[in-house]
Amino acid sequence: MSQKRIWLLRITSVLIGFLVALVILQIGVMVANHFFPYFYCYDPDRGWGLRPGVSGWWTREGRAYVQINSQGLRDREHQKQKPPGRFRVAILGDSYAQAIQVPLEKTFWSVMEQRLRACPALGGRMPEAINFGVDGYGTAQELVTLKRDVWAYQPDAVVLAVFLGNDIRNNSVSLETNRCRPFYTLEDGRLEPIGPFFSSASYRLWCLARFDYRGISPFKLLAKAADLLLHPVRQPTPDYPIEPAINYNIYRPPPDETWRQAWEVTEALIAEINRETRKHNAILLVATLDTGIQVWPDPEVRRRFMEQMGLQDLFYPDDRIAALGRKEGFDVISLARPLQEYAQSHHAYLHGFPNTPTGFGHWNELGHRLAGELIAERLCTLVARYDNSRADRAARPVSTSTSLPP
Repeated sequence: MSQKRIWLLRITSVLIGFLVALVILQIGVMVANHFFPYFYCYDPDRGWGLRPGVSGWWTREGRAYVQINSQGLRDREHQKQKPPGRFRVAILGDSYAQAIQVPLEKTFWSVMEQRLRACPALGGRMPEAINFGVDGYGTAQELVTLKRDVWAYQPDAVVLAVFLGNDIRNNSVSLETNRCRPFYTLEDGRLEPIGPFFSSASYRLWCLARFDYRGISPFKLLAKAADLLLHPVRQPTPDYPIEPAINYNIYRPPPDETWRQAWEVTEALIAEINRETRKHNAILLVATLDTGIQVWPDPEVRRRFMEQMGLQDLFYPDDRIAALGRKEGFDVISLARPLQEYAQSHHAYLHGFPNTPTGFGHWNELGHRLAGELIAERLCTLVARYDNSRADRAARPVSTSTSLPP
């Protein structure tokens, strides 16, 4: 046999082996996705998102059948064109909004939707909540989601769910270890994109592999990798913002410059969300969510925690966002205090499930129900106030004079 033929056979064997390995890998991915559903995929603007059409049982914390709709939302199907007679509310948030620990109808935004049906300020309009929440998101990713995805559904209101347990860290390129996300920094008061997800094509390739390894076939993964390396990163514009567990430092004023910047960037991002919402004539309600220790039913446990950590006030982060709302002119509902009052008076745990430690982790069904009721009540008040303000403006006399002022 000639040397050339030997080399040809070797190359053919290697290629066949490679293809067989890809096929075996694909079969393994299909089996894993069936028994252990993976809900995420790579997103070129936000780092990751929810993979359309995936469904399965989530049992690691709580128990719920989770289905991602065709638009990549943990929600039922929604048509983008708003039907007549609807009052749409877009939900932005992280894992508390994605809420895979509880059934869909038990999530806070489903409860909110149900309660809003009794809101007289809606004037007969049917409330419809649309959930854009994704596990792990920070405020920068929520801003990108708002600008890129939300307005296509023509919402009348936006609820920004801020989980203070880690959202401040999520917005800091220095504090956050998961950098497969857009980040912002402040330059002369302006938000400017930074971080490896923005500046490094190789890093984005790693993020692609990280989030798409079970989401697509190995063949498509190779094709997407080649496309990512061959095409330059899209440059950001004001209309296309590319930016990238609980930290105890949230309960006190920033202890160093890194935390000071993290807070300032977070506040700037929320202020930008407020401006974006106003530009689209929608109502913004910022809801600051609680942490487990804030709503622990036993006040002695809370007292010991504060003493051990050297803390003076468990509500520092909530009050700081509320102050930002007063400064920037948007409404804030701080859920921690009313939820603490309920938990203490009923000796009820709002976090934790039968298969997880009591009092820790995400909201259980009771926590979701109480939060949904509180948000619906506040939102109903805001709708009435907004409609009255709009009616007052419409009733003001308009000058018909054509003369110029002196």
